Amino acid sequence: MDPRLISVKPNSDVVKRLTEGRGELRLDTNALPYGCNPLFSDCTDADVLSLSPALMGLSFRGANQFLDWLGWQASNECYVRRDFISYSRPESSMESCSPGYLADPCGEDYGVETGSCSFELQDFGRLRRHGFTRDLTRDNMNYCVTRPRYRIDGSAIMSNTEYDMRIATEVLFQDLKGLVITGNHATPGQFDGLDVLVNSDYKNIDGSDCPFMDSIVIDMNENGMSGGAGETWNGVAIDPTAGFINILQAVFRRIKRRIRWSPVLAAQRMAVGDMVLLAPEELIGCILDAFTCWSVCDIGELDQPWVFINSLEGRQFRTQLNGGMFGAGRIFLDGFEIPMLPYEWGMINGYNLYDAFLLTGSVGNVKTLQGQYNDMTKMPTIPGTDKNYQSFDNGLLLTWSDNQGTCEQRHVEIDPRIIAWAPWALARFMDVSCTTIGGPLSEDPCDEYFPYPLGAGSPI
Repeated sequence: MDPRLISVKPNSDVVKRLTEGRGELRLDTNALPYGCNPLFSDCTDADVLSLSPALMGLSFRGANQFLDWLGWQASNECYVRRDFISYSRPESSMESCSPGYLADPCGEDYGVETGSCSFELQDFGRLRRHGFTRDLTRDNMNYCVTRPRYRIDGSAIMSNTEYDMRIATEVLFQDLKGLVITGNHATPGQFDGLDVLVNSDYKNIDGSDCPFMDSIVIDMNENGMSGGAGETWNGVAIDPTAGFINILQAVFRRIKRRIRWSPVLAAQRMAVGDMVLLAPEELIGCILDAFTCWSVCDIGELDQPWVFINSLEGRQFRTQLNGGMFGAGRIFLDGFEIPMLPYEWGMINGYNLYDAFLLTGSVGNVKTLQGQYNDMTKMPTIPGTDKNYQSFDNGLLLTWSDNQGTCEQRHVEIDPRIIAWAPWALARFMDVSCTTIGGPLSEDPCDEYFPYPLGAGSPI
């Protein structure tokens, strides 16, 4: 079965179109901002900037905070390999290091040994979408003399072709938002997301273990903020009395210690925002509540943080945690501020189960986690084609059109990947339980917790 049919209703028009295959272009019947089959039938001069789920395609919102925090740079390097000296130590024998002292000036001394770790990063992924098929002879035709404006900044979209391209680009970035978490290069066209990059089983090029590069993976085993049985740290059991904040602090301290071990990173000064806690907003609320009680509650109140938070002192402390770099809150571990960065894509595992990541994106001026994209400005001209390839956004996106008669279909493509230079500075928290009033809410239109989920019928 075509993998594109996943999460699509079996009786939908999308399935019909995909199973029939590509072939000749056929005009789409979707309504347009312009033309004789208008998206809105009113002839007013008011802006249409709807944020309703039914019209969310028109709400071209600003850049995503997490994607911006990652940072993206153009690259034309297909194969990325990094070699590290993981340690240097005295020559060893039988699991014991040799001594460095020598009593006899003419005696034989011992040598040294080093360890190494090499790993490679896969080629770029390939994300591509196409817009609707349109009749170019109707591209600039207006339904009436006044038409609404559709860009969020108030400027007008001048043609249906531009509208289609913007819709396709919006959905393309939805694909990107999901794959930065769930992507796996084992699936052709994808790239490794955080679920793959943040792991405790790094391998050398030769397939041997490379524990020096391992990330920290915490399995909360569906326990909440107060902890419980079955929690593990890279597969090793954790004291069930350790709560989430205690575990988070231990992870933070381990990463900070590893940073001090690195000569390049230790020379840098970490700033607020170099390290973030990425989590869905529902889980962020639970973490901030738990951090409040962990900081100022009596020991006997830790299992019931809401009791203290509902007090005047508790509410005052909790209010101080609001705001932060991304407006979603912050906590302080050993005096260092860690901003909360809200993100739902691929991180909601159930009605009250979530994932979270403690990410070190940089240490001072040294980037340790970064997005890259294939520079589309280098796209060569292909003789004998009428594709009219064009790049935009500094080579981030490539666009071209398929034409048949006066019909046109616009395509948009991005080739991204994520580079983790120091996977040991990344941590993942799996299956954290957090119960909130109303349950989870997802921005992903294909998620069951989206306000208008698949299978709900026509949105209009």
